[in-house]
Amino acid sequence: MFRNKLVLSGTLLLALFLFGLPPSALARDLSTVQTALRIAQDEMKAAEAERDADAQRVAATEKEVERLKKQLEAERKKAAQSEKSYLESKKRYDKAQANFDQAWKR
Repeated sequence: MFRNKLVLSGTLLLALFLFGLPPSALARDLSTVQTALRIAQDEMKAAEAERDADAQRVAATEKEVERLKKQLEAERKKAAQSEKSYLESKKRYDKAQANFDQAWKR
């Protein structure tokens, strides 16, 4: 779609430019216009390649972000389980320490 708009607008500008020139200037300026057209085409191809490469990088980055989100969720679950296990172990330790202290005082 973008390419069609460029071709259409380039053709329209070229037609307006050519109809406004006298025949002697037309032959001389035709190569200039042709060169300008080729340069614009090369620029368009380069921009298209850059757009495609950027789109591929965006897609790859989005895929990586999704993978990392899943990994983060798994790590959060693991951290929550570790926290729960730690708190339970700490309660048992505190109870055992209290029993030990009580037994030592006797």
